[in-house]
Amino acid sequence: MTFHVQSKRTDAHSSISCCKNAEIALDTDLVGNPDAFNPAELLLAALSAGMIKGIERVITYTEFLFSEC
Repeated sequence: MTFHVQSKRTDAHSSISCCKNAEIALDTDLVGNPDAFNPAELLLAALSAGMIKGIERVITYTEFLFSEC
């Protein structure tokens, strides 16, 4: 697997991170930016996305198993 993520500082208060056709605003200001994810929120969002994706895979698999009975 390969991943390509680019991040750049846009001004004194924020940064942008891009991957594929998506981008997300990052809070890189010491004061805080209410319109952006801070590092802890970004980590939790990634973790929850992985959990949701895993649950959806299990549900699809169990629906397939029970439909064949």
